[in-house]
Amino acid sequence: MTAGIGVLKLDSIDQVVFVLEVMLALGPLAVYFLALGLVNSQARPCLVRARADFALLAIAFVPVIIVPVAALVEHGWLWPAAGVVVGVTALFFGMLPGRGAGWVIYNVDPSQCRRLLQRACRRLGWTAEDRGGQLHVAQADLIVSLSAVPWLRNATVRVRSVTGVPCGSAGERLIRALGQEIRQETMLPSSTGASLVVIGAMLLGIPMWYLLHHMGAIVEVVRQILFT
Repeated sequence: MTAGIGVLKLDSIDQVVFVLEVMLALGPLAVYFLALGLVNSQARPCLVRARADFALLAIAFVPVIIVPVAALVEHGWLWPAAGVVVGVTALFFGMLPGRGAGWVIYNVDPSQCRRLLQRACRRLGWTAEDRGGQLHVAQADLIVSLSAVPWLRNATVRVRSVTGVPCGSAGERLIRALGQEIRQETMLPSSTGASLVVIGAMLLGIPMWYLLHHMGAIVEVVRQILFT
């Protein structure tokens, strides 16, 4: 009888640990997609620094890596776990954009982003010439390059000088003017925003389903902690 109770307790704890692992792995990712969906459902674009955008993306995906690393540690494979941690850390700092290296505009398509940049240049009295997908601003000796991720409905803007050195005050003025143009932009909610909200809700629904499905085991473990 005592052995049976011990097995029951162990099964309950294993179920609770499993639910916590699912929540840890999918929770931040679900919140990330929900936030992206809400941003892409706004009436105007959203401008963020590329460095901050990458850091938020890394935070959302790090828990997906933590769970396998924890499993390796649990089975005594410490060196492989350490190797994974070191590799992921090196990859993060290797891919982390530098300060002022770029900006990401959400809720925008490439053509709209290009129009906003041209309007920002006109606001400053500059002329932006489109050359092979890049905008050349002769008055400020700037080159503006664009890269887009259509399924996230965003565009990355990178500003550099014609000589390749940091863009300095001219680039900062252009980004400030771009922010002013964005605040004046109005549009209808996009289907991409709704799709990302649905993806986030589905990802959030998986740990919630496991939580409800194993509620008995969770209650049992909490009862054991409180009354043992």
